Amino acid sequence: MSELKDILKEEYTKQISELDLKTLLEMVEEALDSPIAIVEDEAPTVGAGASEQQVLEMILKMIPEIEVSEIGWSDVRTPEGGTEIKGPQRKLLEDYLNNIDGRDFKEKIKSVSSFYSEGSNMIQEQAGDDRGARIRQAISYLVFYKTLTKVITNFNASSAGFSFESFLSALCNGYQIKTGNKTIADYVDRSNPDGGDVPVSLKLYREGGLHVGGSFTDLVRDLTMTHDEPMPWASSFPNAMRYVVCTKELSGEDLDQSGEIKFWQFDFTLDNVVEILAQGTPLARKCIMFPREVISALKMPGKPKQDIDLTNRLPGEMTFPSDQELESDFVDYLVRGRTKQGDEDEDVVGILRGKEVPITEDQVKMILQDLDYSGNDDIFMNYIVTTKEDERIDKGVVRGRSAINKEFIRKKLKDYEWLPVRDASGRKFGEWQLANAIVAANNAVIKSQSKKKQADERANELKRMMGEGEFFSPEESAREYGMLLNAEAKKIALKNSWGILTTGHWNLNQTQATNSGPPVNADFIGSIRVGRAEVGAVINSIRKILNEQVTEIFQSLKILSDSLNAFFAGGLTDDTMATKAVENADNISSKPVLSKGPQIRKRQQQRQQRFGRNRGPRRPRRGYMSENEEKTDKEP
Repeated sequence: MSELKDILKEEYTKQISELDLKTLLEMVEEALDSPIAIVEDEAPTVGAGASEQQVLEMILKMIPEIEVSEIGWSDVRTPEGGTEIKGPQRKLLEDYLNNIDGRDFKEKIKSVSSFYSEGSNMIQEQAGDDRGARIRQAISYLVFYKTLTKVITNFNASSAGFSFESFLSALCNGYQIKTGNKTIADYVDRSNPDGGDVPVSLKLYREGGLHVGGSFTDLVRDLTMTHDEPMPWASSFPNAMRYVVCTKELSGEDLDQSGEIKFWQFDFTLDNVVEILAQGTPLARKCIMFPREVISALKMPGKPKQDIDLTNRLPGEMTFPSDQELESDFVDYLVRGRTKQGDEDEDVVGILRGKEVPITEDQVKMILQDLDYSGNDDIFMNYIVTTKEDERIDKGVVRGRSAINKEFIRKKLKDYEWLPVRDASGRKFGEWQLANAIVAANNAVIKSQSKKKQADERANELKRMMGEGEFFSPEESAREYGMLLNAEAKKIALKNSWGILTTGHWNLNQTQATNSGPPVNADFIGSIRVGRAEVGAVINSIRKILNEQVTEIFQSLKILSDSLNAFFAGGLTDDTMATKAVENADNISSKPVLSKGPQIRKRQQQRQQRFGRNRGPRRPRRGYMSENEEKTDKEP
């Protein structure tokens, strides 16, 4: 045992001050070449006489733990060639989720949904007699349930939404789309059998409160593919947007919540968008009304396109920017900094950057996610217009004109434990100062739109056109749109619709968005139960696969980690703890489930020769001196 102490001292003494339990566990995992991740949760000790509940608790806590906060976007660094680099937690989660049965997102969700009742049979059917494959799949499904439970029961709604996007994008081998990319897509799905990227807009609401909607301008931009830069799905999924809509019905509080999530999926396309919105809410129906002049011109062969476009002929310099465009400007003013070209050159320095506030990139992401500038109306005050007759008209939330609800923002920022910080001048920068910075950035957005406020004149002209019957009704518009012969004509019609000319918003309620009949044709994918009790039920359903051997490995890993931690904490002097660590390491490595081939068996033998108590003299390594040797420059 003294030799073991010498080895540990030689290799780790210099790092003792930096060692913690997590680091030690990572070292153990690496040495064991095992896919099993260890968590810091205190698991109960399970002996021969342990109760069913004790065993269940131990397995539940020892299911690999994925750090949800670290499964978002891929690392921003890219090697030569531009290949994305994924963070370790994201890569680990993907490795597990790749074992979920199914060729695409839809099949994977259905597979997970079916696992509750058919777990053992599914694994037997998929993995056959391959013991390693059975265990791998069993652990992978458990990781899915545990991670999803952690995501959904997050008491911070904004963080839960962002983490849910991360989780689903990992499930479908995709990636999240960063804020400010001028698309309504939240992530990209890469799991399709036909290959190629598919953009997905994700909606998650409580059961009965689901609504799918947003900026009509942004929806039209995605369907007509009129982005500033080509999108990755331009060739694989053109003129379309996939919606994944989910409802959650949970009981309990915070992390102890449990319940059910239901999944639906449908596609907006250039062909069906008008028909869908014609059956939507009054707000949605109004968006798709077309000017009679435009539709008539589109039916005339040889009519120049520029003569059809009303956008440039109506009062006002241009159509008011979309919510996504305004969000991009907001992010620029708050964080990035840039140079804008207008009537005169204007240097715009990101407010936080200008103040030299020491906020990390992850903290900036958190701020932008919680604000959700383009999608969260709660952060704004309603825009009130006063007419010449002193009539006050409430326009609701209009980005680019609405002021920030500062008190609402301050309440959200109080949850940030990392605030306050100190700026470059040493002054306190807390939630009040951050709220002021957010207000200032939004004010800069409003100021930047001042040249486009000929909106009143524009609105009056559109009101006149509507009053004189120059627009088709929603029903007439849907019929006329359906008779247009090609995609180009449909794009022109959409760009001249009421929703574009007035920067309108559309909305579908839960009944409309989940309608399995035409024109939505929503596909109910399945339901997944989440929560501690539900995960426990899944464990019980596959107990035969998580046999005594796997359970014993879990227990030995726990004892190993505790023993190593005590050994180091005691200054490497407690031989009892060292002995216990060695015994449990040997116990783990001897399990047949970890012996899958000659290479692994060879490494196990090498470890036993090195650390086993009944071994011969240890072969010295380079630079190591025993008591009876002189140091040399050559390896013996």
